[in-house]
Amino acid sequence: MEARPTASRIVNTLKAVFRARITTGLLVVLPVYVTYLLVRFIFELMRDASQWLVEAYITTEFGASVRRFFQIDLDSLKASLGHNPTPAEMVAALPAWMQWVISIFSVLVTIFLLYAIGLFAANVFGKRLLLRMERMVDHLPFVKTVYRSSKQILETLAGDQTKNFQRVALIPFPQERMRCVGFITSTFHDSVSGEELATVFIPTTPNPTTGYLQILRRVELVEVDWSVEEAVRTIMSGGILRPEHLTIVPSGRPELPQRPLGR
Repeated sequence: MEARPTASRIVNTLKAVFRARITTGLLVVLPVYVTYLLVRFIFELMRDASQWLVEAYITTEFGASVRRFFQIDLDSLKASLGHNPTPAEMVAALPAWMQWVISIFSVLVTIFLLYAIGLFAANVFGKRLLLRMERMVDHLPFVKTVYRSSKQILETLAGDQTKNFQRVALIPFPQERMRCVGFITSTFHDSVSGEELATVFIPTTPNPTTGYLQILRRVELVEVDWSVEEAVRTIMSGGILRPEHLTIVPSGRPELPQRPLGR
């Protein structure tokens, strides 16, 4: 007959089950919570960008119809506060549902303004004006650096990801015998030898927004058939959510002609 499980075994089993259920719960809740925080941050950012304009409009004569719709009495607010209410104080005195309406309307105003700015910047006159503004910024040392850097980063993030990260490859990093996942961001040629080189971004785990930039010979890279999304998911999960397959992609690139030195 088998021996009965001891009390310690039962306790250890219960602990293991408890830890497993807690871990499962975290895996379910954390992505939802992080998504909520991100959506809330973007909503508040877009709301705050235009809410001051909406609040100022409501307090003017042009906003009299809006005040009547929301049943806002400026005289009553002035008497209760003891001074002329600021736009923010007036909105804070409104019921919660009215504040939500104003917040949503402010987000819509921000979206409209962004669309109008993009429409203006896309035409000939807008491009000329932006070019003139950038030339003025170029004369301001510190401002020029911040403006150019932030513009390049935003253009990279807003651009086509398949163009920014062209291929996924295995990189000899941090040692020659080790391989890590990296993204080929661009290729170019050595001006003397004509050899093909590549700039490679090597992200860190579990935060792929930071990492290392390496310039390597293209022949040192081992390209794989993972998509950018699959590679990012693998990096963020520490390899847990890796694709089931890994196939080396044949380069098929012809050898580049070697240029004589000094030319």
